[in-house]
Amino acid sequence: YLWDDIYHYKLSFFNDCLIVFDTQSDFILMPMGEEISLLGLLSLSTNLQQDGYSGDISNVPPEFIARHPELERYYDIDNDRALAEYIYSTEKLVALRGKKLRKKKNHISQFLQKYPDYQVRPIDSTISKDCLTMIESMLAENQSVSHSIREEASVIRKGFESFDSIPLEGIAVYIKEDTQSKLVAFSVYSRLNKDTFTIHFEKVDYSCRGIAQIINWETAKVLKNKCRYINREQDLGIQGLRQAKLSYEPELIYPANFLSFKGLDTDIAGI
Repeated sequence: YLWDDIYHYKLSFFNDCLIVFDTQSDFILMPMGEEISLLGLLSLSTNLQQDGYSGDISNVPPEFIARHPELERYYDIDNDRALAEYIYSTEKLVALRGKKLRKKKNHISQFLQKYPDYQVRPIDSTISKDCLTMIESMLAENQSVSHSIREEASVIRKGFESFDSIPLEGIAVYIKEDTQSKLVAFSVYSRLNKDTFTIHFEKVDYSCRGIAQIINWETAKVLKNKCRYINREQDLGIQGLRQAKLSYEPELIYPANFLSFKGLDTDIAGI
């Protein structure tokens, strides 16, 4: 929903599965619902190809590929590292134990010493306006930001404008500056499944030292009693972002497999 204005998704149903079609990039996401059979997947790709589309499929779980080694006959399989998702233990993001995470705790301690009266507030309609103002200020201060950053900003705007009507939650961090409350970070997330929440957006004011570690920590604290895992999504192949995500020691880097349809070498009824 949030990215629809960018990617122009189309929705359909096939064999009781939800199909999400990215019209801009010409692929579908792995069908959602009851697991589709190999024959069903091939039928779907074939139908799409006959209609002039690629028949390619994104976000195919590694478990599905492992169960169907014959996929390689019909698809080229690519593991796109840039789109792999980083899954963390919520409890570990709160505790930050061990030598590798000591620097995170040090940054948090420095922040707590400098801003002992900081506040963490759940995002509501009023705080949404502060978050939108923060985004607009970031864009205004850096006119040279990439097109993709501006696209993300438009998606964030849509998210906050729809905050009360879609299943999003979030927190915002405020500090005291010259007796005024100043928003310095926010995080927006939603439930992915019974064990996991996904962080969709996280923005910080980097002039406030330690705030990146604080928003990560506070988000984990809020979610600790709601889920075992936090999905912090992809690094998009950005080296700095990859290093930052790896520095928090993910439990799992979940692969994003892409199937490029090669077509059928026989009638589908014979498979």
